[in-house]
Amino acid sequence: MYIGVIGAQLVGRDIPAEKRVEAQFKAAHHLGVPYLELWGPDWHEPGAVDRVGELMDRYGIRIELGFGDDYIGNADKQPTERFAYLVENVYRPLGVKVIGTGSRLHGGRWLKEPPLDEQLDRLAAALARLAPVAEAGGVILAIENHADYRGYELASVLERVGSSGLGAKLDTGNTYTVIEEPLAAAQALARYTVATHIKDEVVESEPGNRGLPMKGLLALRDCVLGEGHVDFAGILPLLAEQGPLGNELVLTLEVPRDTIRQSIAYAQQAFAKYLSG
Repeated sequence: MYIGVIGAQLVGRDIPAEKRVEAQFKAAHHLGVPYLELWGPDWHEPGAVDRVGELMDRYGIRIELGFGDDYIGNADKQPTERFAYLVENVYRPLGVKVIGTGSRLHGGRWLKEPPLDEQLDRLAAALARLAPVAEAGGVILAIENHADYRGYELASVLERVGSSGLGAKLDTGNTYTVIEEPLAAAQALARYTVATHIKDEVVESEPGNRGLPMKGLLALRDCVLGEGHVDFAGILPLLAEQGPLGNELVLTLEVPRDTIRQSIAYAQQAFAKYLSG
């Protein structure tokens, strides 16, 4: 497996757009990681793909990219043209095989309208239109548990679509927002997982509201990897043994900016038996 970082967490929004892409590569290079989840650029801008390709060669860093849409709203009318354009003109030329995505319906399973079953039906219908495009282009669209659905719910969608062009992007911290243990999500999604967001969370439960910051029964606090409640010792073997990519999977760290170096150090030690190179 390989360690990756998220570019949007490495550079500030105050950096001019024309310098933002290279700034992400420089920051990832200084951290010594081989993968970067790239923020931007505008792929319709002339020369954008060539410039990113040059930066990849210069810094020896491979990239991860994403694709987003309103899958719940689009359902069986899901447009495919934009995705097909990106597959042909961006993802494939840059050697990106896995494209992360999300349903853009935060709080999904907690919404009363549309009901959960209908949401999952719509999500499956929309992804079923995109999956053949991914298959034809030799890429995989990886749907994230994006603080919206539980692992087994997304697994049911993936099973229903049944395409080699569709997989999962396992986020190890988002599971708590749907009242699910990270290990349970991994058990449901490991066989589909082709991308990740690796993060840890401190779970604070205080019945009676005795001082919780959010004034509720449950609060989550971002932290350095290894200092929270996520069971990495249980999750990593599942991903290595059951995941389609095995030890070629990228472990993309999604951690607070001021903890990145500490979290990389933890991952390098705790995940050492699974890391390549």
